[in-house]
Amino acid sequence: MINSKSKKMVWTFKAVMVFLILYEIINLESFSLGIKALWMAGLLLMQANDFFRNHYRLLERNRILYTVSMVVNIVVIGIYMVLFDSPATGIYYTFPLVEIFLTARSVQTGIVVFHGLVFWAGIVLAEADVQNSLLSYFAMLLLVYLFRAMSLEREKGQQLSAELVEAHAKLKEITIVKERTRIAQEMHDSIGHSLIALRMHLEYAENMIEVNPQKAGEAISKAHNFSQKSIKELRKAVAVLKDQLVHSQIELEELLNDMIESLETTGKLKFTLNFDKEVESGHQDMKNCIYNSVREAVTNGLKHGKAQQFRIDITKSGDRIQVAVEDNGGGCVQIKKSNGLQGIEDRIGLLNGKVSFSSEKGRGFKLLAEIPA
Repeated sequence: MINSKSKKMVWTFKAVMVFLILYEIINLESFSLGIKALWMAGLLLMQANDFFRNHYRLLERNRILYTVSMVVNIVVIGIYMVLFDSPATGIYYTFPLVEIFLTARSVQTGIVVFHGLVFWAGIVLAEADVQNSLLSYFAMLLLVYLFRAMSLEREKGQQLSAELVEAHAKLKEITIVKERTRIAQEMHDSIGHSLIALRMHLEYAENMIEVNPQKAGEAISKAHNFSQKSIKELRKAVAVLKDQLVHSQIELEELLNDMIESLETTGKLKFTLNFDKEVESGHQDMKNCIYNSVREAVTNGLKHGKAQQFRIDITKSGDRIQVAVEDNGGGCVQIKKSNGLQGIEDRIGLLNGKVSFSSEKGRGFKLLAEIPA
């Protein structure tokens, strides 16, 4: 409820009241020294009772013992208030309420009612002004209650702040994981495709170097040019890490034609591209997604299916973009999603699109995707 600093202030103020009451007892001329000692001892025993109740947290551990302790304190403080009838004892009488409202999670209504009854009895016995005394009592009760409400709101605010900090930390962790996944996917797509294409050029050159050195030289020249393009692709991947738009100045059809040109080595591979010009009007994220997905599907067909023919269809119908990539590779009975295929699913899923894969043994592999335009 109240923080440690506020508790120290309450205990300090209470100690001041105790010393004032002790001073009043010492200065009473009508009491003998022995009686004064008894009243002083009783006041100190009340402090011991308070310490025992709070130190051992009787409210949580033993409710009955807590109630007995509070009732005894209220009755004894009430007797002091009636007997000495001083401002110090009147203020001291409010401390049980302060403890009930500001240090406990739940208000002990029964003890509060008992406190009020003892106060009423004290008024009657002391023959005090009932109206003024009750107004003072209820004003004090309202003040303590409002302070409790403020403390609860402050505590709730601190809890919400702590939860917000925790949520921020979790969000930061999720963002880091997501960014790592994005980086890994971009590197896999761009560099993986580039290395496969470069390997195909060099393999062709190796096979043709004795049969037809001129064609082998052309293949090596193409491999050299493609290595330069691969470096550009790597730079584009790095640009993603810096949150720059990839291919922001390049049209999708041009990108796809560049990819096809880089792979067509002296007729070994054959590509058929059907491209709807209206797709170019789509936003850049969608075009990047289509390019990366097509590139990965082609890479997958080359790497796993040993395909030599590819058909790529990209069309727009209404507010949807359809993408189909089909090859004549070896196919498979059961599709096992590699990092590449999983990356296609994740990438298209981020744009609220859907994708499916189909394949049969000896009948190639097919990708079908639909993305909102």
